[in-house]
Amino acid sequence: MSVSDELLDRYFKGQCSAEEKLLVSDYLSKIDDLPDHLLSKADWDETTDAGIDNAKSEEMFTAVKKQTLAKVYRLKWIKLTSAAAVVLAVLFVALFNWKNSPSDLNLAENKISNLKDANAISWKSITNYTENNQSFTLPDSSIVSIFPGAELRYAVPFVKNKREVYLNGKSFFQVAKDSKHPFVVYAKGISTTALGTSFTITALGKSKFIKVQLHTGKVLVKNIDSVHRIALFNEVLLPGKELVYNSQINKVKVSDSRTLVRKENVIRELNFTQAPLVDVFHKLEKHYHVKITYDRADIAEMSFTGSLKLTQSIASILEEIAELNKLNQTKTAEGYLIRK
Repeated sequence: MSVSDELLDRYFKGQCSAEEKLLVSDYLSKIDDLPDHLLSKADWDETTDAGIDNAKSEEMFTAVKKQTLAKVYRLKWIKLTSAAAVVLAVLFVALFNWKNSPSDLNLAENKISNLKDANAISWKSITNYTENNQSFTLPDSSIVSIFPGAELRYAVPFVKNKREVYLNGKSFFQVAKDSKHPFVVYAKGISTTALGTSFTITALGKSKFIKVQLHTGKVLVKNIDSVHRIALFNEVLLPGKELVYNSQINKVKVSDSRTLVRKENVIRELNFTQAPLVDVFHKLEKHYHVKITYDRADIAEMSFTGSLKLTQSIASILEEIAELNKLNQTKTAEGYLIRK
């Protein structure tokens, strides 16, 4: 079906009858574009907008506004809900961390404290590489004479519930008295426990025999290696007694010792490293059985480092110490007086 240009022109100008309008409308619904010559630029410029009455315009505006605001409000509500959810999540995490942080902090502090405690313990080893006995003073003031080739180990700090040392070889012990902290020597599977006494232990590396000789006081000797031994033993030694343990056949023999203190066990020298003079004088008093009088305030800041040969007289030793520290030494009826 075709429509004349004249009819189309009259249709757009609103001059068609009702039948012509239906005819043109049907035609226009079946085509995509109008011919370019139907509407010139001058005609387009003269074309006016179609008028809509106020009531219809207000109705259309209300409908559009309702749909637009609904979408805006819905979008705002979604945004507000999302923001609220984020804030609540942050508050929950902060509250959880606040409740748990003290215990976690305490746990971390405890772990650090335990680690520090574990790292605070160290081991000290003393080995005699010389051909002569060497005398050492332990932190509790006990004196040990270590024989050639022997090794002594102990933990630092030394005193806890008990004083413990580990021996490989032969040593003489003169234990300082301390009833609250037993002194224990471990050597090749046996332990020797004392409170304040003197004894000698021989536990050579390649020997099957372990020997404990008691000189003064009382000690308890027992087997602590229950894994490789057939039976355990506990022996209390009195002065002059000697225990010999055969580790190969698990046999113990207690007999009289030949001498209470053998000549080889006699301490020949005292070694000091930054030792306070009070401690030095105390050991000299104990060894020489003399009274050394002094004012503690005078020697409070003084110390001594070196070896004192105990084959010397006490007078010559004190003279040497006094000269080094610019002190005066005087012989008295009871012993010696040291002063500034």
